Amino acid sequence: MKTTLMISKWIALSLVMTFAACGGEAPLDGAALVVEKGCVACHGEKGGAIAPIYPNLNGQYETYLRLQLVAYKSGKRVNAVMNGMAASLSDEEITALAAHYGK
Repeated sequence: MKTTLMISKWIALSLVMTFAACGGEAPLDGAALVVEKGCVACHGEKGGAIAPIYPNLNGQYETYLRLQLVAYKSGKRVNAVMNGMAASLSDEEITALAAHYGK
């Protein structure tokens, strides 16, 4: 009986600590990241390219954009500019940027 009670208390404490750790951070703001990370310089604030040599991101699917950023970061997809841009992005930043530009 004591073992069961101790295990129950341990599980409860673990859950409280997990929720406290997860609930402390606000989700990243994709619009702010676009400016902070420099995406706006080529892709604009809303995904409309500023010149014909840059791709329009508006209208692309969020999942597609996320997978492309991951591929640039890993080097699986090669582009001199984008590999450097994606290299410093965290998974959370990639998700926020894809959500901002994607549909």
